Amino acid sequence: MEKDKFNNKEQFIKELEKREKFLNDVLDSILDGISILDKDMHIVRVNKPMEEWYSHAMPLVGKKCYEAYHGRSKSCDVCPSRRTLETGKASYEVVPKTGPIGIVLGWQDLYSFPWIDAETGELNGVIEYVRDITERKKIEEELKKKMTDLEKFYEMAIGREIKMKELKEEIKRLKAELANNNKK
Repeated sequence: MEKDKFNNKEQFIKELEKREKFLNDVLDSILDGISILDKDMHIVRVNKPMEEWYSHAMPLVGKKCYEAYHGRSKSCDVCPSRRTLETGKASYEVVPKTGPIGIVLGWQDLYSFPWIDAETGELNGVIEYVRDITERKKIEEELKKKMTDLEKFYEMAIGREIKMKELKEEIKRLKAELANNNKK
């Protein structure tokens, strides 16, 4: 879009505002989180879910992602966005969803994608796609516990069955011994 395609400055500004509104509407319609970071891990833009999840850290734009999202003073040890900045390739991790003062409230799938300048091909930063998986993780933990309980029950039942078989063998042996003693 070039300014000379428009008759006046007002038309140009209206077109810019229209495109900005379109982009905001698209981003805010996505129910999962979108966060755009520059090469220094400063938050450049977020959508509504990110603002809602991290309302305690508002405003988000301009802050380092690890400060706003995790209450940290330095980059996270496990960071797919840092990995994407280093490699230029998409990355993924399950990360904690934190609230005020770094309290873990749940878990998130964090996908990071390189933000590439279409004209120059240069890496501008990272686009983060974030999905809250707290409920899924709770269900997975419940399933793990139930599996552990079932395995313990199975081991107990098998152990009991083996013990019963041993007892039956012992009774059979004792009956045979008693029968031999009665014959004498």
